[in-house]
Amino acid sequence: MDSQKKKLMWTILIIAFIQMPGLALTPGINQIRTTAFPSLSLGLVQTALASASLTQPLAAFGSAMLINRRIVTKKAVLVFCLCLLAANGALALLFNTEFWHLFMLSVVLGISTGCLISNMFGLLFDNFDPAERQWIAGYQSAVINAGGIVMSLVGGLLATFMWYGGYLVLFVGLPAAALVMYTVPNYKVPAADSGSSPAANRGNSPAADSRAGKPSRKLNPKIYYYCVIAGLFMMTYSVCGANLSTHIAGIGDSATAGIAIAFMMGGGVVSGILFDKLSKKAGDYSISFAFTTIFIGYMMLSFSAASLVLVFISVFIVGMSLSIMLPRCIFMVSTLADDPSTSQTATALVSTVAPSTGAFISPIIITNLTTALFGESTSARYRFVSILVLAFALIVAFLTMRGKEKRQMIEG
Repeated sequence: MDSQKKKLMWTILIIAFIQMPGLALTPGINQIRTTAFPSLSLGLVQTALASASLTQPLAAFGSAMLINRRIVTKKAVLVFCLCLLAANGALALLFNTEFWHLFMLSVVLGISTGCLISNMFGLLFDNFDPAERQWIAGYQSAVINAGGIVMSLVGGLLATFMWYGGYLVLFVGLPAAALVMYTVPNYKVPAADSGSSPAANRGNSPAADSRAGKPSRKLNPKIYYYCVIAGLFMMTYSVCGANLSTHIAGIGDSATAGIAIAFMMGGGVVSGILFDKLSKKAGDYSISFAFTTIFIGYMMLSFSAASLVLVFISVFIVGMSLSIMLPRCIFMVSTLADDPSTSQTATALVSTVAPSTGAFISPIIITNLTTALFGESTSARYRFVSILVLAFALIVAFLTMRGKEKRQMIEG
């Protein structure tokens, strides 16, 4: 790996540290519901925060369209979204008294993270070959979770002083923007008929050699399979953090919830470091394994509302799923969309659109459905979702078994 690629790799890993800014806000959900807007239901507060996930896909596709039409570069989009992330922190200081302010802040956060996530993975797709992508993706996921630990701890602590305290963490976007300006190459994607990758235009031979040829312009149907999995995963994974501060309200405050979410991200750090070996050895069975860890964690969590130790263990197990599931889906999509005419759209779909859609509909479907069935019990909510993800694990295992030979041909 040459020095330019090493510099870009480290930039990808450093920016990954702030790729989940929403975790700075999650520990304060119960504080928002009980202190800032006590007349509102938990589901409505969750939906307001999840509205960031509604604007993420729009931002991802909007930036992809501008990049594909060669109007802007990925570097310009990244600098913009990181500055917008910091601006969101400033907006929180000015607008924090009305419920619609919460929606506005979530929309701005969604725009910034939508552009950020898809284009950071886009840099990975453009500049590294498949073998490099797989192990970088694992470490990237580990760093994302490590950053989530810091954000949840700091955000939870600040939320104990003011409900919008977590938004102040977003000022970290400014130094990140400066890093991108210094290290990320300012290239445009090749024209649709050029048949070459951005890496090829800059002489990055490993990625370039793997993507030579005429663009197909059509997405491989299997890409949608991984997008559906990513969406279902985020719909169920989001239940953990969104209900955690309420679940432990009797034994802790926002700072305690922040510590619990830090443990959840710690699980992601561990599994992210192990992802490369697990992915190579287990293939798509690792997806079923990720769903199974959620099943175990949620089932334990549903019986541990009175014990912080059990809560921390439970959420750690749940957190392990994140650095297995999404890197696997993203890596597989990168092998199925390996030309410039499809890679940016495929990246937006699997890294932003599908997970964001799942996260947005999670409180709308899961919270409202379980409230109708079991009342406000978060324990019953966790048990219900644990059974749901176990069913997902079995279905994916069955589909993987049927398609094993063809999958091995794709990876080989």
